[in-house]
Amino acid sequence: MSFERWCQWLLYASIFFVVFGVLTAIAPDFWLIGAWSAKVDAVFFPVRVHPNASTMRAFMMVPLGATIAGTYILQCFVVAIPFRKREPWAWHAILWSTLAWFALDSGLSLFHGVAFNVYTVNIAPLIVFGIPLVATRSMAKGGNP
Repeated sequence: MSFERWCQWLLYASIFFVVFGVLTAIAPDFWLIGAWSAKVDAVFFPVRVHPNASTMRAFMMVPLGATIAGTYILQCFVVAIPFRKREPWAWHAILWSTLAWFALDSGLSLFHGVAFNVYTVNIAPLIVFGIPLVATRSMAKGGNP
């Protein structure tokens, strides 16, 4: 694929995660997040979820979703302007922010016994953003398309 197609891939994927973040913040019980929450409940509340825990989780989805949306809005701008211009720092910014998130989130998910978070949530964005980053490595660093 051409460099421009990879840029589009990254931009559309980033827009998807902006929407996902907004949905997480404003509708923490929509089907995708609801299924994830049920699995979290099974790990931390195997007998019964206290109503206060559900209320707290609904609130915690607000900063989580807002952070997801904000992060990917920023990534949209990085992809649309400096990455598309092949500025090397933009490629590194996307790579290292993705790897830092993946390592921290996955490592602590495993530590807390929530391994399903790694394979049901974390692997997908790593692949979705990793493929175009690998494919554009030389192109994004000033090489020819």
